Amino acid sequence: MAGCKGSPLSGSVLMMPLTAGSETTGEYKPPAKMDRGFNKYKVTFFCGIALLTTLMAGAWAIHLAPVEKLDRMILEWFNTIRTVGLDQFFSNVTWAGSSLILLPAILVQACILITRKNVRDAMFLVVSFVGVGALSNICKFMIARPRPDLFSSLISLPLGFSFPSSHASQITVFVLAELLLLKVLMGSKSFILCTIAGGVLILLVCLSRLYLQVHYPSDVVAGFLTSIFWVAALAALILSDHQNLATSTLKCCIKKGKQ
Repeated sequence: MAGCKGSPLSGSVLMMPLTAGSETTGEYKPPAKMDRGFNKYKVTFFCGIALLTTLMAGAWAIHLAPVEKLDRMILEWFNTIRTVGLDQFFSNVTWAGSSLILLPAILVQACILITRKNVRDAMFLVVSFVGVGALSNICKFMIARPRPDLFSSLISLPLGFSFPSSHASQITVFVLAELLLLKVLMGSKSFILCTIAGGVLILLVCLSRLYLQVHYPSDVVAGFLTSIFWVAALAALILSDHQNLATSTLKCCIKKGKQ
């Protein structure tokens, strides 16, 4: 190998990784480029199937007697723990899942990303949030489940039907989308802390819809699961190649900074 130092190929071909089976022939074979794309579309497809299955199974399950009984029992329990302090707390917390709060935040962040020529991340944020909102409203209209009427609600009943919960789906999409974009930029400890904080926020908003008596538990569960599959499908389709490149670039910068 010493005689190759002056060769113009020493910085290119000789430094390229050999694929499996090339050790015996000594020939360079470029890695297959179709594997990543195939996996990306496969993940998107299965997440889409899981999303549709969740909605169809939920629309069927809410008419089953055991599910209806469990929904009533949980709402009855929340009614027994009402206090003035909890009334005020959950009435405020529930706004964190409102599109009146989240949509402007998404649009502002998307505009900032576009000005920094990061169109793909901006598109991911907007499509994630607007898409899940549209999906929830379509399902509400098609399934047409009435709002709970076991007890008086602590806030004015929102317009529209009950299944699935838009607040649960919107806050879940918002948190997951933000975490996916921050994953490349943050250290592991900071990312874990943000994940815990985001999880607590999702939980509080979901609980607020039950405490305020504006949703059945099955509505909230359906909204939560739908959002997970929706974000996973879009992340695989839109972000996968982009974040692999961003992660590799970031690692290279860190290594050069340590040298």
